[in-house]
Amino acid sequence: MRLIILGGTGNISREITRQTAAMGHDVTLFNRGTRTDVEIPHGVRVITGDRRKEGELMEKLGGVNADAVIDMISFNASDARTTMEVFDGKAEHIIFTSSVAAYNQPARYIPIREEFETLRSEPSFPYGFEKANMERELHNLKKKSHVTIIRPSLTFGIGCSNIGVMRQNANIARRIMDDKPLLMFGDGTNPWTFTFAPDLAKAYVMSLFRPSTYDRAFHVTSGFCNIWDDLYTVIGEIVGKEPQIIHAPAELLNKIDGSLFGHIQMEKKYCGIFDCSAFREAVPDWEPEYDLRKGMTMIYRWWEKNGFPFDPEKDEAESRICDAIVSLTSKLIQA
Repeated sequence: MRLIILGGTGNISREITRQTAAMGHDVTLFNRGTRTDVEIPHGVRVITGDRRKEGELMEKLGGVNADAVIDMISFNASDARTTMEVFDGKAEHIIFTSSVAAYNQPARYIPIREEFETLRSEPSFPYGFEKANMERELHNLKKKSHVTIIRPSLTFGIGCSNIGVMRQNANIARRIMDDKPLLMFGDGTNPWTFTFAPDLAKAYVMSLFRPSTYDRAFHVTSGFCNIWDDLYTVIGEIVGKEPQIIHAPAELLNKIDGSLFGHIQMEKKYCGIFDCSAFREAVPDWEPEYDLRKGMTMIYRWWEKNGFPFDPEKDEAESRICDAIVSLTSKLIQA
């Protein structure tokens, strides 16, 4: 199979690249070439370019033959339209990456099912709104190729930068080791499904050229249910120390720093449990393997191998916010 991956070096897409290359497919990546820390599998071709420069995607890939395309870097309607202009009718199957953030929140039903949810129609959460617009554009276009839309939820993988309330990654392990508190929104019991890149990548790969996935949209998550406190508790078990967790309302955190905690206020304070039966029926041989413990062990080993990459500014900010919340709570109790 001749496969083009738009992206190919991110958290999820690097794993798609690894899996498809290991299967012996002819894989071509198109990206800006800025991820110098990513090892490209032997035999994978890389074409460097910027899809947001007008005409560049067509210029660089218009003459490249492909049986299938996986687009990991369409973030709005314009991006989707450009991908279709280049590949529609040339590639038999095109998979677009959307997000569960495209759904209106809170969900109408729990567990969340595709047929009951509506796409965001107002821009208070720009990322989710633009992904929803991307989907609407694909729905409205007349297409010659088969299109599948996959909506991931929060997904962790090697090299990711989205773990934790502050998206602080290895700071979590370092803070537990150093007996520093960790900040958690709400009371930590919000139900959530944490997904890991190897499982999600396998879902993409197994969707390719499967007619049951054609011209449909699916959310895909691991199916292992946790609460948010579990994320820090499991990392503490791996580290060998019990974490100190300081809880604070999501609304308060958003007022403290909307740029840092907006993702909590707009999305993660709501229940994140998904019914993936539609995808499982379409791809019955897909089976996730990574529960929270197995997935975080994989990432912890990567942190350890890389010397626990650390963000001192976020570390200082987390300590400052935790101290302020403890102090305020103490005053309220004494009042």
